[in-house]
Amino acid sequence: MIPRTTTVGSLKTYRYNMNRSSYTMNTAMNKVITQRNFNSFAEDPAIASRCFQLRRSYLRANTQLNLTNSVYSKYQQAWSSLDSVSSDIARLQDDTAFGSILRAENGPTASGRNALGQSMIAKADSIIQTMNGRFGENFVFAGADTLNVPFTWHPKQNPDYIDPAELDPTNPDHANAFQYYAFADPANPDPDNLVPTNDITDLSKVIQDPVLNPARGEDYDTTLKPGDEGYEAQYLDADGNPTDDIQQAKWEPRKNPDYNENTGFKYLKNDGTGTNEKTEAARALYYRGEPVDENDNEKMEYYLKEEKRYMDLGLGHQEKDGKVVPSSVFDSALQGIFYLGDTGTTTRTAKMYDENGNVTSTKEVEVPNNIVSIINRMGQILLRCDPDNGAYASKDDEYEARALAQQFEDVMSTCSQRYVELDAQSGFLRDNAELLTQNMDTLQEQFLGMEDVDPAAAISDLMYARYCYDTALKVGNSILSQSLMDYMSL
Repeated sequence: MIPRTTTVGSLKTYRYNMNRSSYTMNTAMNKVITQRNFNSFAEDPAIASRCFQLRRSYLRANTQLNLTNSVYSKYQQAWSSLDSVSSDIARLQDDTAFGSILRAENGPTASGRNALGQSMIAKADSIIQTMNGRFGENFVFAGADTLNVPFTWHPKQNPDYIDPAELDPTNPDHANAFQYYAFADPANPDPDNLVPTNDITDLSKVIQDPVLNPARGEDYDTTLKPGDEGYEAQYLDADGNPTDDIQQAKWEPRKNPDYNENTGFKYLKNDGTGTNEKTEAARALYYRGEPVDENDNEKMEYYLKEEKRYMDLGLGHQEKDGKVVPSSVFDSALQGIFYLGDTGTTTRTAKMYDENGNVTSTKEVEVPNNIVSIINRMGQILLRCDPDNGAYASKDDEYEARALAQQFEDVMSTCSQRYVELDAQSGFLRDNAELLTQNMDTLQEQFLGMEDVDPAAAISDLMYARYCYDTALKVGNSILSQSLMDYMSL
């Protein structure tokens, strides 16, 4: 059966085909204009979901790349600073710390030790100024706390100091701060029940001992009797004359043999003696408010071993039991004290030699583990030397200078190794940035390949859709004209 063609049917078919041709042409035109395969999630949910995942990975990688570049720039600044510090320390030239120590130890140049001392103290200040450098608004070597200056100089505190207002006779740690002994119960003077005291205003409360004749000495032969050659009386009277009669002897409060006068001084001078004047005190290096040369400092141990500043740089950030897995992140906290040696002190054996190179004497000396503290202390010792012939102020100073020179070489080697470690970390950051860049390029190619159109293919599709639309118009004109003539003939 042949279907009957009518005007209404022809118009309906024509309208449908024209709408479809118009829609196809508009779609092709939008692709050419927007350069995208789709402009809403509803147009292609599967591809849109995949592109969303790729774009999210791309944005994460971009954030990681920006962090990596920022940390890399910080490490470059750190390396530049350490390179400057290394030049001030390790080079074998007269204007370096190492060169100054060698000249100070060299006999022919010993007369210039005062000038070398000034140079070394200035060198210590220069190193600290460099280590306090900033990257932007943040301090480079301040660990996780990048807003506060890391290194400062403070008056050298006396570790034996006890505040007089806090003195406690019942505290055994305070025993060496009391000069005398008294009876715990003056009404019942028991020599086995004593307490330390500094109060001798009431002599009835203080143990009184006869003043011994110092001429007897520790090696005195107590078997000698009056009249024997070399005999000395046992006591001294009030006028200072020897006497064997204890009733005539002068009596004084019993002194505490463990008394340490330094417990009353808050600070220490350059020569190690105590003072309460802040302006007279030697200086000590502090890192983030903590003394560098103090042993068993819990905060310093935390800074060096526990404190971290983790950053996600694309290493596969993971957490286990609520804690970050260290190998999956990067620790960007640069602890400045780590790159200047270690904290606390070490005991070294200083040796003296004769002209034949034989050891004549030795002494144990406590020296710091930090390169700046070593330089500073060496400078203080050299400043105390005789300005004319360069002789050390004391034998103890000479021993300490020898020990500091030995310690300097060991710590300098440690610092050099850590500078190399920092350079290796900088190289890792540079390589990581390159990997992240490649990853971003790959991700971008993937989602752009799904979202963006091929311009040449899009233009071809538009031209073909336009041709179909124009053809549909021509066919429609033919159909409408013929249908109208059929209608008029009826």
